[in-house]
Amino acid sequence: MSIVPSTIAATQSAKQGQQGLASGLVNTSRQVGGGLGIAVLITLATTLTSHLIGKGHAVLPALTDGFRLGYFIGAGLCALAAVITFTLVPRPAAAEQTAPTTRRFPTIVLATGGVIAAFVVIAFVFGGSHGAPLGSYTTDSTYKYASEPDLHPPVIRTTIPTQTSKLAPGYIFTANFYDLNHPPMRGQSGPLILDHSLQPVWFKPVPIDDVAGNLSLQVYDGKPVLAWWQGTITTTGDTETGEDVVVDQHYRPLATLRATNGWVLTLHEMLIRGHYAWVTANKNIPRNLSRYGGAYNGALIDSAVQEYDLRTGKLVYSWDALDHIPLSDSRATLPTNGFPWDAYHVNSINLPGDGTFIVSMRNTWAAYKVNIASGAIDWTLGGRHSSFNVGKGADFEWQHDVVVYPGTPLVTMFDDHCCQITGGGTYVNPTAPSRGLVLKLDQQHHTATLAGQYSHGSNFDSEYMGSTEPLSNGNEFVGWGSAPFFSEYDSSGNVLLDARLPGSDITYRATVEPWVGKPVDPPAAAARQAGGKTTVYASWNGATEVKAWRVQSATGGAPTTVASATKSGFETGIAVKGAYKTFRVQALDAQGHVIGTSKTITATSG
Repeated sequence: MSIVPSTIAATQSAKQGQQGLASGLVNTSRQVGGGLGIAVLITLATTLTSHLIGKGHAVLPALTDGFRLGYFIGAGLCALAAVITFTLVPRPAAAEQTAPTTRRFPTIVLATGGVIAAFVVIAFVFGGSHGAPLGSYTTDSTYKYASEPDLHPPVIRTTIPTQTSKLAPGYIFTANFYDLNHPPMRGQSGPLILDHSLQPVWFKPVPIDDVAGNLSLQVYDGKPVLAWWQGTITTTGDTETGEDVVVDQHYRPLATLRATNGWVLTLHEMLIRGHYAWVTANKNIPRNLSRYGGAYNGALIDSAVQEYDLRTGKLVYSWDALDHIPLSDSRATLPTNGFPWDAYHVNSINLPGDGTFIVSMRNTWAAYKVNIASGAIDWTLGGRHSSFNVGKGADFEWQHDVVVYPGTPLVTMFDDHCCQITGGGTYVNPTAPSRGLVLKLDQQHHTATLAGQYSHGSNFDSEYMGSTEPLSNGNEFVGWGSAPFFSEYDSSGNVLLDARLPGSDITYRATVEPWVGKPVDPPAAAARQAGGKTTVYASWNGATEVKAWRVQSATGGAPTTVASATKSGFETGIAVKGAYKTFRVQALDAQGHVIGTSKTITATSG
């Protein structure tokens, strides 16, 4: 809008024959000034952003604050330019005689100030507003239970006929998570246990401002427990807040762990040994990245392997990747928009029990065996400085879930082989399909060769996340990360189970584990009457020993059994004959013993 008026103002007083020169000077100054001005404003904005990120501020608010500063400076310069123009630019004599400019000047100044003030007001009024909560969800493709109306786990379906008799024993451990680029989720986010029929056994929704991931079976002080991560993650994969939660077999909280000293726990790993927890953690720090092609005033996401005392929350050990792995080993490109550089991206820990740990760094394409006492790296598998010559078909990129097996030469991992993030939900094309990968390490000859692989197709790519787990019967279980699938294979690579999450829902890991859940809360029940028929619905979130349900009515006296049924899925609907109004349900185990009784409920219409 200012190009034409500014050109007219600059040329109207020029002498004959000099208007072309004046116009050229205006255009040149406009282009040079605009280019330099934008560069200066962006530099100031990203400097503030990097400073705030390095001080521990969340990435997205820091970006907003940085560019808000740039806009305010730009608005101030525009206001100053307007004042200088109206004050100092000479007016033609004719215009002075015919136009009362002095009377128009206050109006122009007020109009300019009003526009700038409007932008300032908008910035302060709407600058702190937010979009939908991180854990927002729809109820499309979710379960809806009469007895547990607040639970909405996703409906997960098979893509092929399941060979149930060949599956490994145990329950499927997963957690409903959102696709970073395609929210919202179908169903709530939370740790989720499934049976072989993909029916929910236990579901724990997390607060709607959080998402959950990495449900795992652990042993805490000699007893089996469940552990998972919950917190907030940006659309670029940066963890802003996070905590690890531990519950016992009765689903009672035992510990909630948060990082200290400016570190943030990430969803990638939690391993419990005794009463200590090994976890992955990140920290944003200011860093001169100019030698790596970045900004001198940039920010870096540092990664660490840490050990905490679960009883006290005290940090007892920390291994900082920045102290041991050169930044030049990173395969991740440096962002140019103020975002911090995720040079390492720690995403798994393995404790073989020999005084070392194995840590995977996604963005160096490498796994490292680290001496716990000294912090020194004993060997590196993959990456720019591998200790092993990697054989044909054994190379991997952007990997997850690296595990070694003491007494064997085998290593398993999920080989994403994809992808470099370029921003805006886009990625560099993968160089090979994603797969579950098994390698054989020869420590004497320093070679790594292909021992096995599990594929979902030659064009199947998982951009991030994923897991590979050898099972007790020789099968392999693969969670496909950002691709919404998990699969079980036999030892020959035949697919026995293939399941798909709804919509764009994903899961960080998917594993198969033994579990016995004994909730302290009673079973839940609801009764509905419609068309002269009564149906009682029974469920018990997390109870693994329920085999059948008994319905009792207390209408008119002592409770009497009026119906029974074999357990069917998370919630069992049981038809009841008779004009009963009040009910309770009893959960029966395999021997027919009562192991839980619900509260008394009254039938409602509907």
